[in-house]
Order: sequence, then structure tokens, then C-alpha cells
Amino acid sequence: MTKTLPLLAACLALAALLPAPAAAQLGSRAEEQSFDYDPGTEAAGKVQKSSTEVTFEDAEMVNHPVYGTIVLSKYRWKNWVTRALYLTLINIALLAILLSMPRNEEVNIVVGYALCGVSATLSLWIFLCAVLIYKLKAMAWIYVLPVSLFTWAAGYLILMRIKRSDISLTELKESFQKMNTASTEDPRLTSVQGTPGDWPGEDFLR
Repeated sequence: MTKTLPLLAACLALAALLPAPAAAQLGSRAEEQSFDYDPGTEAAGKVQKSSTEVTFEDAEMVNHPVYGTIVLSKYRWKNWVTRALYLTLINIALLAILLSMPRNEEVNIVVGYALCGVSATLSLWIFLCAVLIYKLKAMAWIYVLPVSLFTWAAGYLILMRIKRSDISLTELKESFQKMNTASTEDPRLTSVQGTPGDWPGEDFLR
């Protein structure tokens, strides 16, 4: 027992020399607190290299009445140009599908009408992108606006072609229906040449 007392006293003295834990340092002054983490020279250099600086040269400050101060990039119009480009590519693909689609069946004509509606919607979105780019005071709207008008005009011309095919298909079906009704008509009801006075013996009014 007497041999363990010096050993216990040495352990307590060593524990007193160690830095206090964070819970014990919570109420102490800042100069009395210690932090024993040393990342080393190499790690400290990496941390210093990864640090970044934020400047507001390419941004604008907006004082919103509800949300307070908002920092917006001056080049956010580029995102809308990219979106307009994606919409244009999708619209061109739809127009190519409409041009290659046969128009000799009703199902294809119905699908063509639906795709024309989708193409018109995409053209409207491209036009709205051009309007937003104009409001952001960027000159890229000069290129986006004609693209939207061109895709809308192309979709309208394709829609007129589908409509003409639809009318011709309807007329063709009506002619077939007339031929079918003529073949099944009672032969006694067919018209004959002449006037009622040509057959006095069969005149039911005498």
C-alpha cells in the first residue's frame, strides 16, 4: 500500500500538468484556455492554400424590402442563355420528328398535333428567356429572340401541313363511305331519266 502512494501522487501531478478539457475551460478566461492541436507545417500550408477570398466586383447588391440585402451575380444571364440553348435543341428535335412522321393515319395526325403543341410551348419558353435576358440588361437577347420566332414559325408551318393532310384524309374517307353506300343502295331507288309525263300509263294521278 505504501508503494502505491508515490505512484498515485505522480499520476495526479502529471494529470494536473495536462491541459484542461473543454468543459473545464468553459468558464475560464480566454488567455487561460489552451488548445493542444498542432496540424503541422505541411497541413497548415495546405489549409492556407485552400483558403479563398470573396470579392463583390462581379456582383450587385439588392436591398430587398422583405429579404434584406441580397447579393446577385452580374453574369446570371448566362444561365438563361444555356437554358434557351437546351430548349432550342429539344425543339429542333421535335420539329425533325414531325417532318419525318408519316401523315397517312389518324394516330400519326393526332400525335403530330400534340407534338406541335409541345413545340409551341418550347418556343414560348425560349421567348420568355429572351425577355428575362433583356431585363438583366444583357445583349444576348438579340440572339435568343430570333431563335424563338424561327422555331415558332417552323412549328406553325408544320402544323398547317398536318392540317392539310387531315383534311385530305377526311375527304378520302368520305369518298370511300359514299362508294360503300352506293354499292349497298336498293336498285329500285335509283334515279331514271325523264319527266312524269313520259309514262301516261303509269301516272298515278290520272
